[in-house]
Amino acid sequence: MDAQPSAPRTHPLRPYSVSPSLDDWSSPAAASAAAASGGARGAGASTAVPPSLRMPPPTDRYGRADGLLGVPASSSSGEAGGAAAQAGTVLRAFVASSLLSFTGVALVQPFEVGKTLAQVQWVPRGEGAELGWDADEGIADEVVEIEDEGDAEAYFEDLRAASGPSFQPPGGGNSSLAPPRPTSPGGYLTRGGVVGADSALGTRPEWIMPIVVQGGVWDMIKAVGRWKGEGWASLWKGQLTTCVLDSLTTAIQPFFLSALTTMLLPSSSFSALPLIYAPKPGPLLVLTTLSHTLTTVLLSPLDLVRTRLIVQSAQPQHRKYKGPLHALRTIAEEEGGLWTTFFHPNLLFPALLEGIVRPLLHLSTPLIISRYLHLEPSASPLSFGLAELVLGTAGLLVTLPLETVRKRLQLQSRAAFVRAGRAGGVGRAWRTCVETRPQPYAGVVEAVYRILTEETGKIPRRRRRRRSSAAPGTPGLAGAPSPGLGVPTTPGADDDKEDLATAGLGASGGLRQLYRGFGMGVGANVVVFLLALIAGGEEASGWAEM
Repeated sequence: MDAQPSAPRTHPLRPYSVSPSLDDWSSPAAASAAAASGGARGAGASTAVPPSLRMPPPTDRYGRADGLLGVPASSSSGEAGGAAAQAGTVLRAFVASSLLSFTGVALVQPFEVGKTLAQVQWVPRGEGAELGWDADEGIADEVVEIEDEGDAEAYFEDLRAASGPSFQPPGGGNSSLAPPRPTSPGGYLTRGGVVGADSALGTRPEWIMPIVVQGGVWDMIKAVGRWKGEGWASLWKGQLTTCVLDSLTTAIQPFFLSALTTMLLPSSSFSALPLIYAPKPGPLLVLTTLSHTLTTVLLSPLDLVRTRLIVQSAQPQHRKYKGPLHALRTIAEEEGGLWTTFFHPNLLFPALLEGIVRPLLHLSTPLIISRYLHLEPSASPLSFGLAELVLGTAGLLVTLPLETVRKRLQLQSRAAFVRAGRAGGVGRAWRTCVETRPQPYAGVVEAVYRILTEETGKIPRRRRRRRSSAAPGTPGLAGAPSPGLGVPTTPGADDDKEDLATAGLGASGGLRQLYRGFGMGVGANVVVFLLALIAGGEEASGWAEM
């Protein structure tokens, strides 16, 4: 009777380890394998290596087994095909990341445009009456009836006082002398007549949109979209430049950090750790902040281009820059070369300040929470997130004024004809879609001082005026306005009135101009806090910079 082949045996304590049967050792290629492995069985032994113990055939680095000892038969074609596949994978990854970055910038850009326009808009104090010339700004005179002769005389006195300066004949007086620039009693610039002949009382240039100061960034976004001179498409001005700037920042800053760490901390074994887990985070914090500062200064011309593309008028007949490359070339040719875009004091110092302060506050926040508040993100994520929210909001009190001053200084041209609003050089005249200060700032400190003392963050509105009742039925004088005419009257002693020269123009008026976008920054911090609670702190940390 023929012997049946024995089944593989398993050990009761090792059920997944199968012992090979004797039939697996019956391969005719056993001699060479046995001689090479043991040599004690003899060269003519008929024992073979079981399939589970045999070595796989040699393959190349792409996993192909069509050659001997890793050398494929068609090596040249295989290498070319593998390189092409790898290049295609890298290209697809680059395109996907670029589309994702461009889409993210498109979602955020309207808020960036609204914040930038609100930050650079110039609203001088003491000009409340002149700022009330637009009905759609919600500033209108109260309809008051003129009921007696005293009201009529007071009305005409006010009318002559208000209209006198603006109805002067062009050639009256000494025409050879230029009219003095309007100033407030404190000597600061006022709005009337500072932009040119087109911006007299009651008119404005067609490229300047109505003043928006009562609300925040969202009100500016709505104003830009609804104004016929700009439109909703203007909310995405500078999007390409912003996307390129963000991509270059993400690529260059780690390179600077790696180079600085290699040169200055070559023997440190903790340089690759996050700052919150480093035993001595001081040197690494300094090097990380320095890498951000170098990146900010290196890419400052692109930031200059982005600010000017956002603020310039969107109307084709008033648009100076056609795109980022044209803007960079025009600025370099008109304002002293590419060197000026880097190292002019009004551009270099704000870039250094923002490049140091912003990353230093952002990077030191987790350290302060961990080392001084003794909160860890893994042990108490809610408390850690709340502490980050509070400290991040407090950091806005420092970073927003620096950002506002930097953007205002970026708008100032170094070319005299550009500052005068005339065409020349290689481009058109510089037209901004919001009103900017006609005189340039001397520097960072002077800009902060002028904003605090010269501007207001609120346009005053007239309240309802209640006059004392006069004798009913008193006819008006000949030539006096008929009842119901919407004209202002002289307030009496019993009026519930508001002084237009001082309403809302206290010490906090100019301070409010320095913190345009504060509400949006707080909202962004709240969003980051909620994302950290849902997705975890590490996954949501990338939203903080956005």
